Amino acid sequence: MPTTVPWEKRPELRVRLAAETASVPGARRFVRDGLTGWERADLIDDAALCVTEMAANTALHSGSSYMNVVLNDLDAAVRVSVEDAGGLVPVQALVPQTSRRAGAASEQAPPVEELATTGRGLSIVSILSRHWGIDETGLGRRIWAEIEASDVEHPIRPPSLGTLPAVEDAPMMLPAGWKMLLMPQCPVDLGLRLDQHLDDLIRELQLIDAGADSGPRPRELGELIERLVARPAFARHMGRRIAQEAAAAGLDVVDIEMPAPPELSVLARELADTIALADRMCVDQHLLTLASTPEMNELRDWFTESMVGQLEDDAEPVPFPVWRARRH
Repeated sequence: MPTTVPWEKRPELRVRLAAETASVPGARRFVRDGLTGWERADLIDDAALCVTEMAANTALHSGSSYMNVVLNDLDAAVRVSVEDAGGLVPVQALVPQTSRRAGAASEQAPPVEELATTGRGLSIVSILSRHWGIDETGLGRRIWAEIEASDVEHPIRPPSLGTLPAVEDAPMMLPAGWKMLLMPQCPVDLGLRLDQHLDDLIRELQLIDAGADSGPRPRELGELIERLVARPAFARHMGRRIAQEAAAAGLDVVDIEMPAPPELSVLARELADTIALADRMCVDQHLLTLASTPEMNELRDWFTESMVGQLEDDAEPVPFPVWRARRH
């Protein structure tokens, strides 16, 4: 659960996300909201761009299941870091490639657009930051960048390389308005089937032919569901990763924790209503996808009520078996 340290006394913000590209917008949103709360709006654009590149690099190349995004207030600057526990990629593979040779400091680096795709992102980090580096942590790597309010465009340069102790189980420190949602004793198999059913609905609704008699409404419904799912995708993918690991470990139930911005409660309601419309199309056999089972509907209702209650009313998390027993 996140710390209860008063907002104005927090020198650091930290969030844990699934190490997937779908989590990158969540990392960017976390940095934007954190800097807004620190009244550092002048740093938002550069810091958001840097964390986008660092989080994408980690998701694609670290081999880690999770990544921590960390924001530190340095007074004159902020430090943005992305930590992983993968340790699969040599540090030199993460360093932007330039045309410089040892001892040839006078040679100029090539334009960013001429760099390889992987090096290009971290080259942007070099250009936007006053200092940047890659640290070995024992568990994996930490990529960091210090951003200050300046119009100076820095040259592409190698990162500072270092070694730091690993930070295990550090408490999450979230921006104002964010909360760590807890879904206790979620049934693992049913949760994964519910998640797959949502993917199946989106896929079929979007594949409906524009010239079909059913008209554009099913396609539009699919696109609406996808938009509602995409906006908080980092929360969904965090829950999915926890459930997948629980399934691999042979667990029947698992406690799911997800970081969430305040508007997730509104999106959860809209998504539940939209899926109900799509389900009616399944019942009426307008779609090949089977309608949600009663068990799926119950679990979806629990998820929705839990998100809304915790985000809007500070409600205590209720384990699924307890919630289900009360309902019946």
